[in-house]
Amino acid sequence: MSRVLINHFSAALEAAYRTDPFHAFRKNLDSATPEEWDVRPSDWSRDEFGDHPELTICDLAFHVGGGLVMYANRAFGDATMGWGDIATAQSREKAMVLAWLDEVQAAFAAGLAALGDDAELSELRPAPWGTPMARTQLIGLMPNHLVYHSGEVNRQRALIRGSSGWDR
Repeated sequence: MSRVLINHFSAALEAAYRTDPFHAFRKNLDSATPEEWDVRPSDWSRDEFGDHPELTICDLAFHVGGGLVMYANRAFGDATMGWGDIATAQSREKAMVLAWLDEVQAAFAAGLAALGDDAELSELRPAPWGTPMARTQLIGLMPNHLVYHSGEVNRQRALIRGSSGWDR
C-alpha cells in the first residue's frame, strides 16, 4: 500500500495554501489590510473589464474556497454537487471568510488523507462539467489553483496600493 503520491499531493496542497513563504494563498490573504480586503482597485480598465471592475481580494477568497468545496465533493464525495450548491461564509468580513477557507481547505485535505493508497488516485470521478477524470487530475488542480489566485491577490493588493513595480 503505497502513499507516495497521496503524501506528495498533501504536501503540495499545504504549501500552496499555507506554508510556502512566497506563494501560499493564505499568507497572501493575511497580508491584505482591512481597507484592502473588499475594495476594487480604483485604476481598472473599462476596456478590459467592461462595466464590471476587477474582483476584490474577498471575491478571490470566495472563489478559491468554492473550488475547494466543489473539488472535494468531486474527488472524495458523492460527486453530485453543482456550483450553486456551495455554502460560503455568512459574511464578507475577513475573519469569517478566512475561518471558512480554513475549514474547506481542511476538508479537502481530510478527503485526500482518507484515501487508502495511491491506487485510489486512478479512479475516474466526474469533473464539475461532467467529464470523467482521474482522481489524481482533480486533486492536482487544487495546488495550482491556490498558487494562481495567490498571484491575483498580490496583484490586487499592488493595484490598490498604487504600486508601480517590485520593491527592491
